Amino acid sequence: MRTNEGLDFLQDVISYSQLDIQTYQYFHNLLQRRTIVFNEEVDTDIVESLIMPLLEFEKDDSEEPVTLILATPGGSTLAGLSICNIIDNYKKKLNIIVPNYALSMGFYITIAGRDNPNVKKYAYPYTFFLLHAGETGASGESGSVKDLILFYDHIDEMIQDYVLSHTSITKEDYLTHIRKQWYFTAEEAKNAGIIDYIIGKDVPEVV
Repeated sequence: MRTNEGLDFLQDVISYSQLDIQTYQYFHNLLQRRTIVFNEEVDTDIVESLIMPLLEFEKDDSEEPVTLILATPGGSTLAGLSICNIIDNYKKKLNIIVPNYALSMGFYITIAGRDNPNVKKYAYPYTFFLLHAGETGASGESGSVKDLILFYDHIDEMIQDYVLSHTSITKEDYLTHIRKQWYFTAEEAKNAGIIDYIIGKDVPEVV
C-alpha cells in the first residue's frame, strides 16, 4: 500500500532532522493525521520539511484530506514559488490553515491553489497577512549586478501576475500598495480572495 510506504518515508525525514524524542513523537502524530506544520522561514530546506511530505501524501491511497498549518515570516521567493506550483496542481484535498500570520512569501503560498477545487484556505479572526515587494540584495561586479536586477525585475513581473490571477486584488491597488508594507486582516484577506473561510465566523471548524 502506498499509504504505509509514504508514512515510513516521512518518518525517515523527521528522524534525519535529529529531533528530540518528544518533538519526534509530536511530528509523528501529526503525520499520522496527515497534517504538516510549517512554522519557519522559507528557504532551501523547504524541500525536506514541506515539499516531500506534500508529494508523498499526494501519491498514497488515502482519500483523507491533507492539512497544511502555515505560519511563516516569509523568506526565499524562488524556494517559495516551488511550493506554489505544487499547491496549484495538487491532486488530493488540501486544507491550508493560517492560525496567526503568513508574511511576505507566506502570503504567496497562501494564495496558491485558488483555481484548484481540491484546495481550501482558512484563517482565524485575528490572523493577518503581509504583502510587499521583494528585495534583491544585489551586490558584486557592475555587470553581474545589472543581470541580477534584470532577473529580479522579471520575478517581480511574474509575482504581480501571480497575485492578480490568484486573488481579487486589482492591478491599480497592487501597484499603489506593493512598495509599502501591505497588511491584511482576516476579513480583508477573505474579501480580497486570499482565503476562503474565517474559522469561527464563516465555519465552526475546518471542513
